[in-house]
Amino acid sequence: MLQRLYRPLAFVLLAAAGAVHAQTMPSLQQSMDGATFHQAGLDKLSPQELQTLERWLAAHPGALLPPPSQARSATAAADRASGHAGFPPAKARPSREAIVSHVAGRFRGWQPGDVLTLANGQRWRVVDDSALDTGRALDAPAITIKPGLVGGWLLKVEGYNASARVQPAN
Repeated sequence: MLQRLYRPLAFVLLAAAGAVHAQTMPSLQQSMDGATFHQAGLDKLSPQELQTLERWLAAHPGALLPPPSQARSATAAADRASGHAGFPPAKARPSREAIVSHVAGRFRGWQPGDVLTLANGQRWRVVDDSALDTGRALDAPAITIKPGLVGGWLLKVEGYNASARVQPAN
């Protein structure tokens, strides 16, 4: 019973908060130059449709950005996770979000300076003196890249205890 009473109240409060937030942000038309606004086809929207779009964008900041593990470049993924390069930081502290993917193709390990290409298109360079020899070629093993303690990134291959310090190579 209480849920039925609180659900509409929560909706009204969220809508009001979104409206206040939308009022403090510049409109799409103000944010874009006229040519870009026209090329995007936004000038074809009615005022109500444009308002709905702006409210949705205000209520879902970052919704159009891919998660770091799906970013097309390792640099974009690293920058997004740490709040650099125009990607707004999620909090005051940099994000500690891991990047999970697979190595593209066959994998036999790494040596210092090797560049590993992931299935999602990211490329990461081994920047420490670590090495891993799997003994046999693996087909697209799962990897995890986590932010390190001092701002670097650590790569681990599933099933192996070795890790490598890496940095974006693209």
